[in-house]
Amino acid sequence: MGLLAGLGFSIVLVYLLIVVNFQSWLDPFIIITALPAALAGIVVFLFLSGTTLSVPALMGAIMSIGVATANSILVVAFAKERLGSTETPREPRSRLASLASVRS
Repeated sequence: MGLLAGLGFSIVLVYLLIVVNFQSWLDPFIIITALPAALAGIVVFLFLSGTTLSVPALMGAIMSIGVATANSILVVAFAKERLGSTETPREPRSRLASLASVRS
């Protein structure tokens, strides 16, 4: 029971730290929702490879969850940046099309 309480406390603490960083209550929730998918992938690949749950496997799982969290933070930050820009959705496509025509 103590381990589950510690896990729950750590999730809440990480959530609150990301809330302070993003100054929003919704963005950290979006970031945290990516973690169950990473955990499911870890469990599936541990099962498929026949690896037992050992200290090296747990270290790899922690690193994988860290990479998934960092990726989620980058995606949310990029989306917020793009939403704040004044470009219309057609402007980046037209800019890419003009670059492609210059290259060829």
